[in-house]
Amino acid sequence: MAMVIALVTLGVALLVTPLLSLALGRNAGWPLAAIYLGTAGVLAPAWADALHGHGRVFSVAWVEGLGINLTLRMDGLGVVFSAIALLIGAAVLIYSTRYLSPGRHNSFYLLMAAFTLSMLGLVFAGDLLVLFISWELTSLASFFLIARSGREAEGPSARTLLLTFIGGLFLLSAVAAVWARTGTTDLQAVMGSALWAEDPGFTTMVAVFVALAAMTKSAQWPFHFWLPDAMAAITPVSAYLHAAAVVKAGIFLLLRFSPLFRENPAWQVLLMVAGLITTVLGGFFALQQRDLKRLMAYSTVSQLGLIVATIGVGTDAALAAAVTHTIAHALFKSGLFMMVGVIDHAVHTRDISRMPVRLLRSMPVSFGVCLIGAASMAGVPPLLGFVSKESLLDASFGRGWVVLLGMGFSAVLTFSYCLKLVLGAFIDGPDKKRQIGHRDPWLLAWAALPIVASVPLGVALGWLDHPVSAATTAAVGTDYHSHLALWHGITPALVTTTVVLAIGVVVALNRATLFPAAERVPALVTGVGLLTTAWKVMVRVGHAADRPVASDRATRHVVAILGSLALFALMGVSATARFLPGQRAGLNQPIDLVVLVLMVVATVGVVRSRSRIAATVSLSGVGILATLQILALGAPDVAMTQLLVESLNIIVIMLVLQKLPLTFPRPPRTRASAALAFSAAVGAAVAGLVWALTGRRERSGLAEFFLTETYAEAGGHNVVNVILVEFRAFDTLGELTVLGMAGVAILAIVSTVRSDRMDPVGIEERIAPRQDVAVNPDERSPAWRAMYVAWPNSVAFQMTLRWVNPVLIIVSLLLFWRGHNEPGGGFNAALVAAAIVGMIYMATSYDRQVGPPKLPLALIGGGVLTAVGIGFFGLIANGSFLQPTHITVLGVHLTTSMIFDAGVYAAVLGLMLVTFNLLGTSAVLEARGEGTRERADEAVEGELPGPLDTVRGEKVRVRSSLIAQNRRPRESTR
Repeated sequence: MAMVIALVTLGVALLVTPLLSLALGRNAGWPLAAIYLGTAGVLAPAWADALHGHGRVFSVAWVEGLGINLTLRMDGLGVVFSAIALLIGAAVLIYSTRYLSPGRHNSFYLLMAAFTLSMLGLVFAGDLLVLFISWELTSLASFFLIARSGREAEGPSARTLLLTFIGGLFLLSAVAAVWARTGTTDLQAVMGSALWAEDPGFTTMVAVFVALAAMTKSAQWPFHFWLPDAMAAITPVSAYLHAAAVVKAGIFLLLRFSPLFRENPAWQVLLMVAGLITTVLGGFFALQQRDLKRLMAYSTVSQLGLIVATIGVGTDAALAAAVTHTIAHALFKSGLFMMVGVIDHAVHTRDISRMPVRLLRSMPVSFGVCLIGAASMAGVPPLLGFVSKESLLDASFGRGWVVLLGMGFSAVLTFSYCLKLVLGAFIDGPDKKRQIGHRDPWLLAWAALPIVASVPLGVALGWLDHPVSAATTAAVGTDYHSHLALWHGITPALVTTTVVLAIGVVVALNRATLFPAAERVPALVTGVGLLTTAWKVMVRVGHAADRPVASDRATRHVVAILGSLALFALMGVSATARFLPGQRAGLNQPIDLVVLVLMVVATVGVVRSRSRIAATVSLSGVGILATLQILALGAPDVAMTQLLVESLNIIVIMLVLQKLPLTFPRPPRTRASAALAFSAAVGAAVAGLVWALTGRRERSGLAEFFLTETYAEAGGHNVVNVILVEFRAFDTLGELTVLGMAGVAILAIVSTVRSDRMDPVGIEERIAPRQDVAVNPDERSPAWRAMYVAWPNSVAFQMTLRWVNPVLIIVSLLLFWRGHNEPGGGFNAALVAAAIVGMIYMATSYDRQVGPPKLPLALIGGGVLTAVGIGFFGLIANGSFLQPTHITVLGVHLTTSMIFDAGVYAAVLGLMLVTFNLLGTSAVLEARGEGTRERADEAVEGELPGPLDTVRGEKVRVRSSLIAQNRRPRESTR
């Protein structure tokens, strides 16, 4: 339970961070650091057990249907990496209380807490899915921590997110493949699977995917450039993420999967090659830098390359060396990053070429701390970095001269850039005028803490034997006992270190020549430049691909979509025709031919009609014939849905047509011929595809399951509706959400559209009478006023609805009630209710909204919330989201899926209300009082001039505002 308590504690810290920041400002780092240390105290017993070979495991069912458990496991690797995350994190948080400017820094502390929580979830993960989710959360947290640093951090943060998410895709692919092949996501079960020995090809593929994922996070070549690029973040972020946390996540992943892949040749070669290239390039690039922070960034890249190359060696000693150097690196690198912040605070620059002369005299303590940290990184005895560097060099022997020379050359570069860091910052400063600013002793104290803490560890190495042994045991899969020591006799590693130190002395003596020479070496290409070039190329390719359809004309888009469909259909049919089994007998019925002929005739009517109304009527004929075909195939539920949708669709189309011209424009003959040929080709291809896919197999096992088990599982006989509201209710919920968003989008877009045909003046011009208006405008005839008040032919329709609407309401409720056992359901019932709305709209004396203005949104939102709410009820009551509850009341079977169906009913009805109210009304007619008051005010605001009508030789101008108020005009202009 210690791991659970630790994660819950950090979760609580995440929740209270905004309050702490509000109350304490930058000093919020103190209580957060205390929480980190308290979390370490909670984990101490579990750490002790793991160090003695008694790892703890916590597991609870998570997704029972898939056999996935929320599993946490504490072993040696978990001890080392969780201790780094918590202890270094606490030091960085306290350092931040002095580094940050006074004021609230809510986002910084919030994201730091989120990152630490994600990091602990990663190192405790005992399940592949938990590991992957935590891995991605660390990527997101690091992205936000970098991005919050201002405009200059926007590009670096985006590039960091891109590269780490590429690694996430590799890891996701590996997790999915392992899950599919082993049938489990439990990490321990995966490690013990016999699959790895039985299928070397699969093992190699997964090994490469995991290695690439880790390389992106640990900044290995060719993904290395994101880490120096991310130095746009503030120094505490760099000290934590890029020295002790996020880059260590990549190292952790490699060590976690080492038991499986350390003997795989692809794993070894990939890690050793990438690691050696990274450590050499990173070291040389560090030597070129004048900015201390970027020097530290490239040195981090170089040190990580050493660790990765050593993991690639794969021996027990190599993995122990990698663990040891990981601990040493976390201590000296986090401290050095924070020391760069101390120098920056004091002299207000990080540029070596602008440092004050002999900074050593003004900041001797800072010089001493930086000297110790840099010496540890350079591998100078008797510091911890010397021990870990010796272990790395020892592990490289036996893997060939290339590996040994690569690590030796990297050690020379490491010593050189450490010299540049210390001498360039404190001794060789050229600026004689720069003054030393405020020096904060507490800022220095907390920056020095990790470096000073590493000093006794270099001597009392026995303290590290247990952690290194336990972590190495987890990394190799067998028991390993570490024996760290300063002196192992005269060994090749010691000789190499001696040579490196000698070369370092030469470099120090000739630094005035060597360092500027290194800076002048041009970079032929950079990672950022390559990524930028690749992005520009992709943009050009995208524009080129978009150009054929970059038009507002729908025909271009239709041609591209249908042309692609036809091409793939023809390719698929031609490639598989010879292998297709024969069609089952008895598929064709006489009614099929009748429907086909009539549908062809109706389709010809659609494409040949110049009248938009005639084309719409022909299109409705196609829909009705499709309904008839579905009925003939024995699917009454689908047929009912098709019929209702078709009916409402035609009404909606007619509402749109009132805003459009009455006829289609006549296309040129060549375009018409091309469209005919294209349509014939697409039709033939799709017909071939339908022929190839129809009636060539027996009923599937899934269909048999639904037909035979639906009643037993759900207590319903209507298979279609039970699938929608129970078996696949989550899919339906997604579709319902999309439906709701469509309604909101319609409301947001259509309600803001204004065109000439919706303009009040244009409307008056179209409907103003021209023959029966008296010369005196104050004596207009009742017929003229009736044009604005009512359409007399709606009276009969209104009288009919008095008895039709109650019947339809009953039908709607009946369809909803019987949907679980007979054709019907919430969707069909809602369509019937929408038909009532449509008829009410058509029967009104003039265009107006049906119902209160806010009713559609209330129905849509209420429907979605009802569906989601009943889903959570299922989670609480039955342990699974949307799992229905079945009860019997007075012999009647009831289920909570009916409530879910009610949500569908409400949302569909709300969408249709939005459609009728927005498409069926206009600004001037709403202004009469039937629309919203705001739009009415908009329509009648001011004295807009009305149209000039010629009536019996007289010109009459009518005010729009008076027409909107249904009053006769008081003034006229002759």
